[in-house]
Amino acid sequence: MNAKRNITYRAIKLRRLATRHKRLCFIVGEVLLVLLLAWQLWPLSDSETDRLQVDMLIETYYEVSADGRPVFTFADINDTAQVSGGAVDADSAVTRKMQAPGFWVNRIAFFPSCFGRIITYSAPKPKDVVSWNSDRLHQMLFRQFIRSERELIGLQRMRNELHYYKRKHGVSDYGYNQISEFSATIDRQVDTLQSIVDTLQSISPKANLTIRYVTRYTALKASKSGKAINRQCTVKDTYDDMFSLVQVQGHSSPISVTTRLTITDGMSRVLERSQVTKKAVKDTKGIVVVNDSTGTYLGQVDKQKHYSGLGKMYYNDGAYYEGYWKDGQPDGFGFLVSPTDYMKAGTWKAGVFKGEKLTYDANRIYGIDLSRYQHEKDGAKFNIDWNKLRITNLGTATDKKIVGKVDYPISFMYIKSTEGCTVYNGYFAADYAMARKKGIHVGAYHFFSTTSSGRQQAEEFIRKTKFNKGDLAPVLDVEPTEAQIAKMGGGGVLLSNVRQWVNTVYSRLKIRPIIYISQKQANEYLSTAPDITGNCLIWVARYGEYQPNLKLAIWQLSSDGRVSGIHGYVDINVFSGYKDQFQEFLSAHTFK
Repeated sequence: MNAKRNITYRAIKLRRLATRHKRLCFIVGEVLLVLLLAWQLWPLSDSETDRLQVDMLIETYYEVSADGRPVFTFADINDTAQVSGGAVDADSAVTRKMQAPGFWVNRIAFFPSCFGRIITYSAPKPKDVVSWNSDRLHQMLFRQFIRSERELIGLQRMRNELHYYKRKHGVSDYGYNQISEFSATIDRQVDTLQSIVDTLQSISPKANLTIRYVTRYTALKASKSGKAINRQCTVKDTYDDMFSLVQVQGHSSPISVTTRLTITDGMSRVLERSQVTKKAVKDTKGIVVVNDSTGTYLGQVDKQKHYSGLGKMYYNDGAYYEGYWKDGQPDGFGFLVSPTDYMKAGTWKAGVFKGEKLTYDANRIYGIDLSRYQHEKDGAKFNIDWNKLRITNLGTATDKKIVGKVDYPISFMYIKSTEGCTVYNGYFAADYAMARKKGIHVGAYHFFSTTSSGRQQAEEFIRKTKFNKGDLAPVLDVEPTEAQIAKMGGGGVLLSNVRQWVNTVYSRLKIRPIIYISQKQANEYLSTAPDITGNCLIWVARYGEYQPNLKLAIWQLSSDGRVSGIHGYVDINVFSGYKDQFQEFLSAHTFK
């Protein structure tokens, strides 16, 4: 009996203890629940809000498929069905981008959680193009093919101009790195546009075309820490066509993120932070974007809102200028490259291109030209000391930016052989022989006369001039006065006789001659003779601080230079390019 009584007593005691434990657990649970609800309802501090913010990148684009295979993407389309940002596949797609704030939000209501969920703005709505049928899409792509092909031609011209500049310049030239960087950009654009043209041309007229609107969300970085996240997201839900709930890949969030925000709270925070973002953008100083009637300007402005300082201009006709501005016009160093004109890189004044200022040093290729005037003056005769030939002065017409001492070797030399049909330089043969003996690249030039035909002058030049393997291409020196040009019948007659000389020399000697001419007459006459400039290299005389703004092989930069070993003044010339380009010149423009 006592044993049974003891067992019963212990059972009752255990039940009472269990009841007390249950009550205690219940009380603890109630307290925790109250604390959890209080914590959930307690307003977020600014610090906690910052910790929960994430920067989002929202990208959209259209994708056209032919028989189910994606063939073309583009960022947007306007009312004329002209697309912008075209590409041939999704990997290289140009997208319409929008950066927006986002917030990590709860997955489970009233419980601190996240699991990689973000609330942010929804992507812009697609245009009605997504409902177009196959025939209408074919029409759109055909128009795009025509536009792309036309744009490609312009970009290829710009690329050629930039490549020409790079071949003729080096890192010591002011602005070279800046221009090279833009050249690389144009190269990429040409490659992209060429692939678009090729792809659009390959689409069968019978292909079934479809189009879809693609949206990409990417979590970029946490606002407070600034740490990069860069994770793609998928859309889980949308709210009022204004907000989207997105899920990051992996369904995970940063370790520091445990959020109390519900989806509704997150929407409110997104709206609040958007106002802050807009204010920050409005307060940004320095670089501005301005759209005017000529194009889009990106750069600095002065107090009067004129373009000033460094800036870039994307012109509506496809041209591009990058450099310095003053009072709304290019002023200082800058370069302009256009689909329809030569590239202009150098100094600008009040919107007018002046030319390029070269830096002179021992890396450049220098040459001289000789006639009887280096042997005779005022009845006296002078010999040339061929053992002392060094360029010691580049002329005094203008100040020149010279690095180091002027003490340059003579890399090439042109010697006058004939003039018109009656004049022969009696010093030509001896000077020519000594130049070859000293290892100087040498060539002969003919001084053009307005009193005899170009053909007759060419025949006289060929008859009296000696040519050997390795000699430089012959030169026609064209520098008549305006009165002489008028007397012979005008610019048209002048060009006709120049053509006669050029064609006769080429047919007889099988080498393209070089044209020597002043900057002024080159602009006035050669600009109307693309057949001459297209077949002949140009040697321009311009005695100033700026290099001629022509595609030239040689620039005669002064007529009053000095060369040790030669009495009196000497014409100083600089080759357009450096050592590698000079070797290319010798390979292509010497007698074989």
